[in-house]
Amino acid sequence: MLNIAICDDEEIQRREIVAMLKNIISFDFMNLKIYEFKSGEELIFCSINFDVILLDIKLDNVNGIEVAKKIRDRNSKTNIIFITAYKDYVFDAFDVRAFNYILKPIDENRLKKIIKLALLEFREDKFIIAKTSSESIKISYNDIIYIESQGRKVKIHTTYDVIEYYYRISEIEKELSLSNFFRCHKSFIVNFMYVERYTSKYIILKNSEEIYISKYRLNDFSKAFMYYLKGEI
Repeated sequence: MLNIAICDDEEIQRREIVAMLKNIISFDFMNLKIYEFKSGEELIFCSINFDVILLDIKLDNVNGIEVAKKIRDRNSKTNIIFITAYKDYVFDAFDVRAFNYILKPIDENRLKKIIKLALLEFREDKFIIAKTSSESIKISYNDIIYIESQGRKVKIHTTYDVIEYYYRISEIEKELSLSNFFRCHKSFIVNFMYVERYTSKYIILKNSEEIYISKYRLNDFSKAFMYYLKGEI
């Protein structure tokens, strides 16, 4: 069972978020329960360990950042998502290792993407199936270092082998879109877990391999990788 909390002192706003969540959550997360809190104090004193918390920053009696600090003291794994009308707290959000930051009025598509990404972290076994000419191979996300496209084939470079089969890299990109992967070039998708550093032309992996990065995707990669690192602290 996954537990998700919504903490906002405005009842209309809470109801709106609940409605959005019920609209977003698919059969993948049927074992999920939503809790509502009208104050930071209620959330702080709740004994439930939440997997995901949607937390307003401007609460009546206590600042949402302070609420997040107290929650973080007892649970380092909770994904805290701030929902607020104010942009001034972005760096404070990073200080409490916030999973993400959503500005009001809420864009449902953005909320959908962030919620699914936050919940996917709690799924025990994320994998893809590679169908070769002779067998179907289950490959764990965590074992994938990078994916390479060569003509009509893709090559999955893993920690233990290179698996080659007929498939489109664009289809794999869709499968991995809510995880720690980034398509850095038309021919490459890289797993942030194995990135050591990068230059304007290459991504250098922890195994010392170098992967091309498109100049058109460098800025987006830089932002995405920085956010990944912030989430790992």
